[in-house]
Amino acid sequence: MSSQGARRRRTPSDERAACSRSDQEFRPGSIVRVACEHFVTYDAVEFFPGPYLNMIIGPNGTGKSTVVCAIALGLGWKPSVLGRAKDVASYVKLGHSQGWVEIELQGFPAQANVVVRRVLFRESNSSDWLLDGAPATARQVNDAVSAFHIEVGNLCAFLPQDRVADFAAMTPSRLLQDTQQAAGHPALSEWHTRLMGLGHTLAALQTRLEQEQGEHDHLEERNAVLERDVRRYEERVALEKQVSALQIRVAFAEFREAKAQYDAARNEREAAKRALEQILRERPPLQERCERAEQQCAKADLRRTAYAKDAEQALVGLRRAESSREQLDAHLASLSEQEKRLDTAEQDRQRTIEELRRAIAELEQRMAGGPPAPPEPALEQRLRTVKSEQRVLSEDVRDMDTQLSEQRAKKQRTQARLHETQQAMERLSTVRYQRLQVLARADRDAYEAIQWLQKNRGVFEKCVYDPVLVMVDMTRPEAARAIETCLSWPVQRTFVCQTRADYDLFTHELIDKRQWRLNVVEMEGAQPLESYTPPLPEAELRALGFDAYALQCIDAPTDVLRYLCSAAHLHAIPIAFEGRVNPEHMERQRQIRRYISGDTIFTTTFSNYGQRRPQTMSRVLKPLRNLAHVGDMAERERATASLRALQAESDELHASITQLEQERDTQTAKLDALSEQRASLASALQAAQAAQRDWERLQVRCHTQREQLAHEERRPSVSVQRQQLSESRRKVAVELAKSVERSVRFLHQLAEAHAHSDKACLDALPLGSELEAGRAALRQLQTQVEEGERALREVLARFTEVKQQTMACRDRAHARLDEAASDIRESVEGVLDDDSESLAQLASQLERAQAQLEVPWGVGTHVVASFQARQEKIAQLKRTIEAGRREQRELEAQISELEAQWLPELEALLRRVNERFSAAFARLGCAGEIRLSRDADYEKWGIEILVKFRDTERLQPLTGQRQSGGERSLSTVLYLLSLTGLSHSPFSLVDEINQGMDPRAERAVHDQMVEMTCRPEAGQYFLITPKLLPGLRYHELMKVLIINNGDWLPERLSLAELVRHKRARLAQAPRV
Repeated sequence: MSSQGARRRRTPSDERAACSRSDQEFRPGSIVRVACEHFVTYDAVEFFPGPYLNMIIGPNGTGKSTVVCAIALGLGWKPSVLGRAKDVASYVKLGHSQGWVEIELQGFPAQANVVVRRVLFRESNSSDWLLDGAPATARQVNDAVSAFHIEVGNLCAFLPQDRVADFAAMTPSRLLQDTQQAAGHPALSEWHTRLMGLGHTLAALQTRLEQEQGEHDHLEERNAVLERDVRRYEERVALEKQVSALQIRVAFAEFREAKAQYDAARNEREAAKRALEQILRERPPLQERCERAEQQCAKADLRRTAYAKDAEQALVGLRRAESSREQLDAHLASLSEQEKRLDTAEQDRQRTIEELRRAIAELEQRMAGGPPAPPEPALEQRLRTVKSEQRVLSEDVRDMDTQLSEQRAKKQRTQARLHETQQAMERLSTVRYQRLQVLARADRDAYEAIQWLQKNRGVFEKCVYDPVLVMVDMTRPEAARAIETCLSWPVQRTFVCQTRADYDLFTHELIDKRQWRLNVVEMEGAQPLESYTPPLPEAELRALGFDAYALQCIDAPTDVLRYLCSAAHLHAIPIAFEGRVNPEHMERQRQIRRYISGDTIFTTTFSNYGQRRPQTMSRVLKPLRNLAHVGDMAERERATASLRALQAESDELHASITQLEQERDTQTAKLDALSEQRASLASALQAAQAAQRDWERLQVRCHTQREQLAHEERRPSVSVQRQQLSESRRKVAVELAKSVERSVRFLHQLAEAHAHSDKACLDALPLGSELEAGRAALRQLQTQVEEGERALREVLARFTEVKQQTMACRDRAHARLDEAASDIRESVEGVLDDDSESLAQLASQLERAQAQLEVPWGVGTHVVASFQARQEKIAQLKRTIEAGRREQRELEAQISELEAQWLPELEALLRRVNERFSAAFARLGCAGEIRLSRDADYEKWGIEILVKFRDTERLQPLTGQRQSGGERSLSTVLYLLSLTGLSHSPFSLVDEINQGMDPRAERAVHDQMVEMTCRPEAGQYFLITPKLLPGLRYHELMKVLIINNGDWLPERLSLAELVRHKRARLAQAPRV
């Protein structure tokens, strides 16, 4: 078989004819042919397995596991058994809409082989089936395959690569079931299944019986104490009847007392009504007498009011006359006082006139020089011009300040961007930074671990090296692509510790605590770097066309180089940069197995059998990504261009700022000169304006003084004033006499009005006394009416209340009597009218009975019903338990009989498997054992695989976590080999089971596999592996199927022709 890209893959067409199978017999159901087209990695392929061990080998990615997929899907199983993609459309090769798989199975004796073809459709994710060339259903194909006892879903018979870990993680019970199906008696699995079902039924029955028995015992215990509760319940019932009877008697006693109170309240109501009616009859005559007295008093009050009004008017006139007289007296006194002050006032007037004349003369003298000259218009115009120019210059300076601020801020931002761009250029020029960015994008855990390591290097004994990707420097940059191809990604991301203590601390802090997914190795005790010697001296290497070994093209700390020699063999991989190496010459020399020529890496392997023919596989180097010596040139160019642009912008801004500052200084100087000129002009203008204002103020003062002088001179003389005052005194005296006459007239009117008013008051005194006496009697009578009405209301309220209470007592009493049971009603009807016992006595008896009833009895009305219900339940449970016991004995008999058939067969099978398994482990110097794990539940029965790989250990169960991957793989394959020869399946398959094994174990397992699968009685076996160790055992019954791949493969290849060609070349070679 071959594998390369989309090219066709096909084994030689004459291979089937070249391999004689006359002495090889296939078991019925063995696979004799496999063909597929457009399936996973294959365009088209057909190969023919042998009846015994079939070893399928080939490099990774060439399609070994595709063979497993073809067998599983071609025989009708679902994709889930493979542990890969869950839908069939995923198995159609990319670029094709459909593909098919065809499996040919060896038929039963005297019957034709069975050919199954499955056609897969990508778009519909469906399949079509052909059985022996005719359309069929999946069910028909499954029946045909099942007839050969093929078990693809059983991991003991069919173990794909992605299910290897599932085998080690299988539970003991699942391993037991699969082992029974794969190698046990045909009825073994059926017996086990029946035992599990019967066991579940028995366990459920036992649980139910225990519950029912417990319930039965509990009910009997409850009924044992229930009889006492029933007696207490009867006592309580009697006491409740007594309480009910007493409650009825108390209610009727309360009714009798309430009836007596009702009768008394009714009598009080009638007496209050009669007293109120008597008082109301006395009120009308008294009201009539009061009304007559009120009318007479009203007439007398009208006369008195009229006289009082006349007196009041006379009094008002008198007060006005007296007020006028007082004012005239005061005026007359004022005129006399003015006449006395005339001499002094004349002296003051003359003095004031002299002072005013002197003040006017002084002001006229100050104004003799005439008004000052007004301010020059040119001065004001010049001042306005200077102010305008100053405003313009100020605005220019402010604009320049704004522009300077903006330019300086812009320059600051440009400088910051320039600094960032310079830092970015520095980072882009740093190889470590570039590679850290690669790690940050591809493996965040590794990047975070580097950051943690930078902060915590002091806690380690020695230096812990960052991942290989960061630590490696390229001494020859042209080899970067080749080196990166040689270093897998896991190697590139590996941390290197120099001591075991540092390794333990590193893994504890970062892997155990933080759960980061990291690769780390420790080099303590590893081989020294000098021990990794190249396979050829440099002179011979250059003669073959090589330039250097891969190790010579890099530089790193010694421990990192030691790790790379151990993990990637860089000391043994030569590189030819120009691609001048001849692959045929390299096949003839056998020291170098892997080399790089130009942009291609070659791997040469040699057969371990026969003449150890070479086989060379080639592939193109990976594109350079991680170990680039320089950064992204496009990004560097962009950064450089940005740097130049920013620097130019910064220089331009600096020049602009300098020019603006100079212009601003010039404008500022002009502004200062204008400010000085403006101050000088303003001072001159203010002086002229001040002189003009002083002149105007002098004019106003002079005018005011002249008006005052004229006023004083116009005032009359003293004699004239005396005459005026005399005339005024005469007029006031006349008015005063008239006022006195008016006062006398009003006094006479007032005296006459008072006399008439007094007579009217004396006439009204007897009428008032009579009216007041009538009113007092009427008020007293009204008080008696109100008291009578209040007393009647109180009596009525009390009567109503007593009536309601009486009716309520009656209703309660009759209600209690009606609600009582018939026996209680009959017992109390004869004593209801008996008043020999008072209400207090009956209430006391009721209180004592209720107190006894309130004592907790612990018994409810349901006691008797519960007692009877439990009795019925106890009888029912007895019948159910007896039936369950019979069913239990029957199930135990069935289980014992079935176990007697199943267990001896199972133990015999496990003894045979254990003998083979223990012997296989013993041949490897280890120990292994198969044990049957028993349990009361047959579903928990299982097979425990116990292994021991070191003398210091004990046998330990095989789990998916306890052993290493290699130990699990070794245990798995030895267990599967132990089933060889016992299996009912016509073929078995394991895919890459040797992953993780050390060479010694892998070689021993291979030898045992060849020995056990190449016996005449062995069945067909498929072993898929990506590698071979030198010197492996070979048996003539085994068949090796090799998947070839490369840049090109022929459409058809004849192995026989190759053999003849090789023999001819050997015959022509000179003998030594």
